[in-house]
Amino acid sequence: MRFEKITESVGVVVEDVDLKTLDDDGVKTLYKRFVNAGVMCIRNQTLDPDAFVMFARRLGAPIEQIYGQFNIPDRPEIGLLTSEDTDSSGSGQRKIRGTSWHTDASYFENPPKATMLFAEVVPASGGDTEFLSTSAAYAALPRGLKNRINKAQGVHNYQSSRSPRQLIARSASQVERFPEGTLHPLARRNPDNGRYAIYLNPIRIESVDGLARDESDALLDELLDFCQSPRFYYRHSWHAGDVVIWDNRSILHQANDDYDWGTEKRRLMRIMLAGERPV
Repeated sequence: MRFEKITESVGVVVEDVDLKTLDDDGVKTLYKRFVNAGVMCIRNQTLDPDAFVMFARRLGAPIEQIYGQFNIPDRPEIGLLTSEDTDSSGSGQRKIRGTSWHTDASYFENPPKATMLFAEVVPASGGDTEFLSTSAAYAALPRGLKNRINKAQGVHNYQSSRSPRQLIARSASQVERFPEGTLHPLARRNPDNGRYAIYLNPIRIESVDGLARDESDALLDELLDFCQSPRFYYRHSWHAGDVVIWDNRSILHQANDDYDWGTEKRRLMRIMLAGERPV
């Protein structure tokens, strides 16, 4: 395997490896490099759904994707992100998913530790995914701001009133399974490497527990603004055959829809790995 760091704060590219034949020592090496980099891109893979799930199981426990309408039949662990997604209203209107900063499913009591995408078809240009390292941001926080969040907790809902976009409507069973108001620390420790990160999710986090609304909003805005510094940023341009894995405990991401939906196609398989309760 060949590793190349992408930026000083986030990301590593891996080449000269076949995930279908990788031995256990190779998997351990990949996982360690992934956790330290936050985002890992493994180039030039040929994976069908079974092979993608088999590899994912070597890194963790794949969980069922909650939006069943986007899942591969008989493979609830795999969701699809495509240029042909539509909303749940039955109108047939295209649904653009993930187009603002977020980390996946932070309203879960035990949010997924990682998300994996495999690119089957990508547009000639556009459709990139952007990443921010909130662990690098935490390390760079001014001491006073770091002290303010070290004992603070955020209130996470399915959709925050602060969210910049409307999320997909949930079913009654999903609402019952994942209640609103889950508390998670604003400074979260990653058990795989001991590093802390700002655990922030602009589409889910409603408020900072115990603060007045104006003070809470100001703090959350200040933290997000700090995280968006170019020094914590990486923009991934997709190639067919890319496997990209990111750590939801220390990374924010967002998708881009800046390609021609009429002529270009995009299809990625997605798996999320079970995580632990944030501490």
